[in-house]
Amino acid sequence: MRILEPRSMPAIVGRFAVVVSLVTIVNFIFMRIYGLSHLVTPVYYFLHAIFVGGPFVLFGLLVIVFQIRLQRRLSFLSRKDGLTGLDNRRTFFEHADIRRKKCKGGVLLLVDADYFKRINDTYGHQAGDICLKRIAKTLKHNVRHDDIIGRVGGEEFAIFLQNVSLEQACMVGERLTKPITFRPSTTSVSRDLRVTLSVGATVNDVNQPLDTLFARADQALYKAKEGGRAQLVVWNEQMRMH
Repeated sequence: MRILEPRSMPAIVGRFAVVVSLVTIVNFIFMRIYGLSHLVTPVYYFLHAIFVGGPFVLFGLLVIVFQIRLQRRLSFLSRKDGLTGLDNRRTFFEHADIRRKKCKGGVLLLVDADYFKRINDTYGHQAGDICLKRIAKTLKHNVRHDDIIGRVGGEEFAIFLQNVSLEQACMVGERLTKPITFRPSTTSVSRDLRVTLSVGATVNDVNQPLDTLFARADQALYKAKEGGRAQLVVWNEQMRMH
């Protein structure tokens, strides 16, 4: 069906012409088989295909376009976070697990917005949504195209930096802890607000499942929150759960 999908008006006209031509040929063959071809002129076959078969052809093309676009939309919604456009939790885990087993080195970052509930409670959920979009934009701006970013919770994000050392990842994480400015409403004339991020990091270990790495990053994130927020903490053995 994707081959038949017209992507522009010329494409629609082209596919319409192809199908009408096929209908014309079928009409001609049918009339020849039943010995009726001498009753009509060649123009009849073409006009018959356009005015009789044309509406059905056009309707079929429109149905194909609708179905394919609907499938793409549903596929997008099943893989992406609807608000930020980032990978959702399931997609992030799938992509990160595949990528981390192939790359040389790598670091998992778990990022959480500080005092996000206060923003929602004080300025409303619209301001919270704008804040999350601004955070997502900042994350994408600070990582490479091949790195994996996902929204894995309400105000929690995850990043897998592939083929990097811990030192390089820490440089990225430190940048993310800087205050992020956003306007609480698209029509607001009030002052801009700021939000900071806390970051927990852990080095990739292909001998451990991704869930374990995620738990380690979460422990480091907890320490970052406990230590005052707006900072990066790297997981170490002393944080291991008993």
